Amino acid sequence: MSLSMGYLTSKQKLVWRLKSEGYTEAGIGRKLDITRQTVHKALNVANQKILQALEETAKINRIEIQKVSPTQGYLTGYSPHFNARAFVTYCPNNGLQICYSNLDNCKKCNRANKCREILFKEARDREIEFEEDISQMPPSKVAQALFSIIE
Repeated sequence: MSLSMGYLTSKQKLVWRLKSEGYTEAGIGRKLDITRQTVHKALNVANQKILQALEETAKINRIEIQKVSPTQGYLTGYSPHFNARAFVTYCPNNGLQICYSNLDNCKKCNRANKCREILFKEARDREIEFEEDISQMPPSKVAQALFSIIE
């Protein structure tokens, strides 16, 4: 178990993902052939671990926390270092990710395409579709669009 994966076991990750996809606890239990009570316990543990991972990630990166939702897998805050809004997210396929909005240096960065790819993967995992074509926007603008929908 690692920080980047939210400290979750594979079973906790699966239960959390199914819940985030809209399954009820009873539905998850039927799908996985476990009791609703087992699902409930696994979700509680998963949410606690995700909360811990989100908060530790914010602390390590000196992000001032504004809002945290472990059940939805995100934390919003402010980074004094970058003078920018910060988003820490967790999803089973992407693990923990940090994005900053309103950074003007994305055009100069050689990782801009990789960042954009991660953000689009995050959107797909959350079943989010954008109303406008944002495929060529700088990653910081994609992050801003994505997190305005998540919040």
